[in-house]
Amino acid sequence: MKRKNIITISAVCVICAVMIAGCGSSGTAAERPAEEISQESESTDGYESDITEYDEKIELSDGAGTVTVSESGTYYITGSSNDCTVAVKAGDSDSVTLILEDVSIKNSSSAAIYAESAGEVNIVLEGDSHLVCEEGFDDESEDIDAVIYSMTCMTISGDGSLDIVSGEGKGIGVCDSLVISGGDISIKACDDGINAGADFLMTGGKLSIEAGDDGIHADAHLTVSGGDITIDGAEGIEATCIVIDDGLIVINASDDGINAAQKSEDAEVKVEINGGDITIVMGEGDTDGIDSNGDLIINGGRIDITGMSACDYDGTAELNGGTLIVNGVEADTITNQFMGGFPGPGEVFGPGEVGRPGEGFRPDGDFQPEM
Repeated sequence: MKRKNIITISAVCVICAVMIAGCGSSGTAAERPAEEISQESESTDGYESDITEYDEKIELSDGAGTVTVSESGTYYITGSSNDCTVAVKAGDSDSVTLILEDVSIKNSSSAAIYAESAGEVNIVLEGDSHLVCEEGFDDESEDIDAVIYSMTCMTISGDGSLDIVSGEGKGIGVCDSLVISGGDISIKACDDGINAGADFLMTGGKLSIEAGDDGIHADAHLTVSGGDITIDGAEGIEATCIVIDDGLIVINASDDGINAAQKSEDAEVKVEINGGDITIVMGEGDTDGIDSNGDLIINGGRIDITGMSACDYDGTAELNGGTLIVNGVEADTITNQFMGGFPGPGEVFGPGEVGRPGEGFRPDGDFQPEM
């Protein structure tokens, strides 16, 4: 059984190290930071794994309970189950790959996938999979608060789809770094859609997120170098250092669209945009399209912001290239707290006609995702 486009953690975390170099780093962001893991690979070449078969097949069924993976290997998982958790409890140097093909897990009180320990965990998406936690998370002693919850560095790749619904907590929570390089991932969560305790890197794939809090949150570095992201949330993207090199990003937010704030001492507070196509539509009130508590640097790309305040920065701002559009009008400078006023439905700012953001999303905290 041949499996393609499986990305190993060690290769991906070399990319994380390159990403971190652009944001500055003064120490370790988590127990096993991307810089340290990257030393396991000497090159960024060869991201496609040579794994051609799985070590064990796991077919889920009702009553499965906790299915535990305890050692290195590639595990092919299929089937459906209620109140089931796939738990990874392997050694600190073990590499674990979970291939999900047409998996359906509905858990009423805990994570559908819980990576408690391993050297590296890789989730490969094939087919159409669905992971749901309908209610709250009872595992208070373990601090589990996400449908996919990992204590270690994780990658998600593949060409399948994954739907995640979190009725109370987060969609994906990773205490270390998270890399997404493929897959069509849809998340509905009452808290953050994605939360990474160290770094987040997206190089490809598709993300559709509806969140009651942050769409994507990383404590340290957050880099987008490819892929397609759509976010409806209170805040769109938040981290200490945010770098966007490429990709298609659409954000509807009731608070800041992109926000760089000091969440970790291991990164420089900065927003840097070098490429990509970014559309940000803001709600009314004291909101900013791009808010940096440090510097704001735009070197390229296309950024289209609609809202009361386009940009807010505490450091310096540089518009070195690219296209910045504010309420339908192209800007030649980055103005701090640009107060352009917000249009009503059908009203016009400049040549573009706009309406209100976030249709179907209720930023009042009373978010009830469909089960």
